[in-house]
Amino acid sequence: MRAIYASIALIMTLVVWSAANIMWSGDHHVGIIKADGKGYYAHLPAVFIYDDLNFGFYDSLEAGKYFNPNFIYDYRKQYNGKTLNKYYCGTAIPMMPFFLGAHVYAKNSDYPADGYSKPYNVSISIAAIVFLLLSLLILVKILEFFGIQKGVIALVLPVLVFGTNWYYYVVSEPAVSHVYSVFFISWFVWLVLKWSKTGKLSMILTGLLVGLIVLIRPANGIILACIPFLFPNLRSFWKAFVELFKKPSLITGVLLALAVVALQLVVYKIQTDHYLIYSYEEEGFNFASPEIFNILFSYKKGLFIYTPITLIALLGIWPWARVNVWQALGSLVFFGLLTYILSSWWNWYYGGSFSSRVYLDYMFVFAIPLAFLLNAIKVKWLKRTTISVLLVLVLFCQFQTYQYRRMIIHWDSMDKDTYWEVFLDVKGLMK
Repeated sequence: MRAIYASIALIMTLVVWSAANIMWSGDHHVGIIKADGKGYYAHLPAVFIYDDLNFGFYDSLEAGKYFNPNFIYDYRKQYNGKTLNKYYCGTAIPMMPFFLGAHVYAKNSDYPADGYSKPYNVSISIAAIVFLLLSLLILVKILEFFGIQKGVIALVLPVLVFGTNWYYYVVSEPAVSHVYSVFFISWFVWLVLKWSKTGKLSMILTGLLVGLIVLIRPANGIILACIPFLFPNLRSFWKAFVELFKKPSLITGVLLALAVVALQLVVYKIQTDHYLIYSYEEEGFNFASPEIFNILFSYKKGLFIYTPITLIALLGIWPWARVNVWQALGSLVFFGLLTYILSSWWNWYYGGSFSSRVYLDYMFVFAIPLAFLLNAIKVKWLKRTTISVLLVLVLFCQFQTYQYRRMIIHWDSMDKDTYWEVFLDVKGLMK
């Protein structure tokens, strides 16, 4: 375990150092809570400081006292003459302890205790870092469950953090939902894996967890579709499924999940006097015309273009299949279903983002096959070559991450010509 702990310690040291230098120093904290994150976060000051879920404080604070033309974003919508927050309230729940800590600190310091001064911003950055740590610890348990060597686990963790957009979203956009979803979804996967082995499942914990996953991002309810493939085979899943329906606690779990999701309905009721509202209005899914190729391979936001390690990781399905074909092929089916759903969103590239950010929530989909791939390589020269390729791809991802932060890779307007114009453009970083 020493190698794993050393790996996690290295990851956390680099991430904390990055956040401290990039986001905490000077007035850089003003960019911590931005874009969609403003909407997720706004529920906290609305409830705990202003008692105003119609967000009347936006004009005096976001558009007034703390106005910044680079980060201004209006997350409010109008419904029947009432103001509501476009974004769901679920992400605010894991943020809440950190926000409250910042509020106590601000009230006992010279900082304004208004929800938007520096302590509040930094607290959200710290929240993302803590949830990164929790996610890594859960992924360790998942990979150990599959019998992955400890040395391989110690390698897989930093490869995933620094070789994908995970690092970027923890450090540079910590207020978005993805850094929290990756933990709660991984935790759910771990609970199901234990259930497949022991036959025991805490319905109270599972119900709360499923409810929170959906409350944070409703589309992530698709995680339920992966349950059969987390069992060794279809027969063992069906047996556990039948047994589950014999337990009275199933009703408790379902009710708890619904109760958590209902928090959003309560918020809507307070805001507009209506329980059922679709705050995204004309935005929605077009299941008849998914952009599958674009979400994976486009120069705009393609997952495999900007984070190619995810493609390398999926190659591990083959050695995984040699151990358990049901789980390996099932993970491929789930990835296909996930891609179909995500690419059917009207805005398949999900606005401003580095790579395809919506895949971040499902990091386990890449972690498990990548671990099987490395675990299966026994020939020394081949393992060294594979590790070298992964290292190059990690450096490549970090280079592009820096380009994205400097807006050399544009947040919204990339195409083939622009991509190759700035590809590995070291001189461009000096401008």
